[in-house]
Amino acid sequence: MPRPDRLPKFLSGWSWLILWGVAVALALALRPLLAIDETRYLSVAWDMWLRHDWLVPYLNGSPYPDKPPLLFWGMLLGWRLFGVNQWWPRLLQPAFAVISALLLVRLRRRLEPELPDAADRTLPFLSGLLWVTYSTLVLFDTLLTACVLLALLGLVEAWRGRAVRGWIAYAAGVGLGLLAKGPVVLIHVLPAAVLAPWWTRVASPRPRWSSWYSGLTLALVLGAALALAWALAASADQGGAYRDSILWGQTAGRITKSFAHRHPFWWYLLAFPLVLLPWSLWPRWWRSLVGAVRARESVARRFALAWVVPGFVILSLISGKQPHYLFPLLPGVALLAATALPSDRRQTVVALSLVSPLLVILVETVGKGYLDRSDLRPVSSYLHQAEASGRPIAFKGQYAGTFHFLGRLKRPIAQLSWAQVPQWSREHPTGLLVRSTHSPGDTVGAVFHQPYRGGSISVWKLPLSALP
Repeated sequence: MPRPDRLPKFLSGWSWLILWGVAVALALALRPLLAIDETRYLSVAWDMWLRHDWLVPYLNGSPYPDKPPLLFWGMLLGWRLFGVNQWWPRLLQPAFAVISALLLVRLRRRLEPELPDAADRTLPFLSGLLWVTYSTLVLFDTLLTACVLLALLGLVEAWRGRAVRGWIAYAAGVGLGLLAKGPVVLIHVLPAAVLAPWWTRVASPRPRWSSWYSGLTLALVLGAALALAWALAASADQGGAYRDSILWGQTAGRITKSFAHRHPFWWYLLAFPLVLLPWSLWPRWWRSLVGAVRARESVARRFALAWVVPGFVILSLISGKQPHYLFPLLPGVALLAATALPSDRRQTVVALSLVSPLLVILVETVGKGYLDRSDLRPVSSYLHQAEASGRPIAFKGQYAGTFHFLGRLKRPIAQLSWAQVPQWSREHPTGLLVRSTHSPGDTVGAVFHQPYRGGSISVWKLPLSALP
């Protein structure tokens, strides 16, 4: 293997970020908004925009208690500045990813002030496939990760003796995290705070633990108060059902019995190697992680373990599981790997950090034809024209806001089962019914249809005599 000093000067720990930036640009230029999540979240912000209501998220004309409002507020703020557009919400996620990367570098520098090149040694390990892919999608996880890192950086600042500054940052991270994705933020920020006597054992200073836990308690109260200020105001505006949903149904209810994405407790053990590609294909990377767990002489290493291990275990015990739920743990894994791998492997590290961005770029360019089959703008435009002409619209099945933002629709779409279609047809004789179909024969008689993934999206005039 070539010596590390033979690595080209332009290749460093930051190199993969250039390719990642290309992947982001190609996503904006070539990839359509993807149903269900991306189209749904932009439709929620669009509904709030139409209502001039920043307090309560809405979807298809009804309150949307599934997610807190922070990401939607970010979208609305950009629309207030630049007008309603698609690019602003899609740029928010890469922006939060960059903020997270900078916070991670700052975190390692505060943990190990003597380290001269924290960014060059840490950032490459953030370039796994999950990070590169999901940081281009309109989801909540990059925002949550930035909140988590803000809180953890505040924790280290408090340990370094800047108690007021540190606990304020921790409280802000907790409060913003609650507004970003709910109490799940505590899974990522509380264990390291509670385990501080363990991860500080190999370093100084040694805080007075009574003061430490008092500061932690106060910071948690302040963070919770920030989120409760919104939750109570929204509950007062919407009433008891909304309050019960945001304070219980979408939090504790998901822990014990997830509404979707239920998997056994060991599911993340199988998913984690895929999440960490390409690093998980490098045997030396695994050996270094195992060595880091066994030899915990570094405060940064102990901090990373106190962050990642409890978070991974708790997430595994929660019934609902998705790969991107692990997203806020990835900077912790990067920190752990950065403290474990020797510097003489720098050339391999930099080379591997380029793999995921290059793979995403390849998918976005070579796979453009397949991605185009997920573009719902044609049918959304057709529905926009139909709504403008006064025709009511219904959707067969559960509607997830798929067309509202893309078509700039202003009225709710009715959700119908087959049993409800005849009655709705009689009440709305000029209406349109939208349905997803799975074979070419299902589109016969439709007034509009377009390919969509493995089937079609079809629009039918009422009455439905031609419907197969």
